[in-house]
Amino acid sequence: MRLDCSSLICSVLVVFVASDESDVELKPALGLCKKLNPCGATVSTFPLLEPDVEESSGFGSGASPPVYDEILTHEIYDLNATPEMRNSTLCSCPDDAVCDFESDSNVVKVDYHVTLRFCSLGTISTVCKRNSINLRVIGASQASGDSVQEVSNAMMFCNCPNGFSRQPVEVWSGQDISLNYKCL
Repeated sequence: MRLDCSSLICSVLVVFVASDESDVELKPALGLCKKLNPCGATVSTFPLLEPDVEESSGFGSGASPPVYDEILTHEIYDLNATPEMRNSTLCSCPDDAVCDFESDSNVVKVDYHVTLRFCSLGTISTVCKRNSINLRVIGASQASGDSVQEVSNAMMFCNCPNGFSRQPVEVWSGQDISLNYKCL
């Protein structure tokens, strides 16, 4: 039996590169979904809207006037562009059912950025009656701090047939934030 050293070195290199700790992420097993938990979430990230140079104010070289206060500036997204979609599975459905990211029958569209997916929408049977937080979406904050880049947990306490109104963002544990919503 003849060993080819070049293939052995290549195999060791492949194993070494594949076992790089930064590439491997171990996650705990998913828990079973409860009545108020969506099984998955889709985060849509739209590109930023670039100002039209021809419609600028005339300051400088056609750009808008500089704004020096970060409180006055906020990001404006191009909602006509194709978003980058990121799906997250949050829990496992009972009876070995699959959290369907393709179907529209199990979807609650929260806003232009977050869509929740349920094992069955029938689990959220009560209609919201109180004027308190009815939906909470928790996840890692985007750099802007105004939304999440990935959802790690969500809870929908009751059904809002007319949609949602976003409330102020809360700081959660670590680098996570909580997006809170009330019924319209």
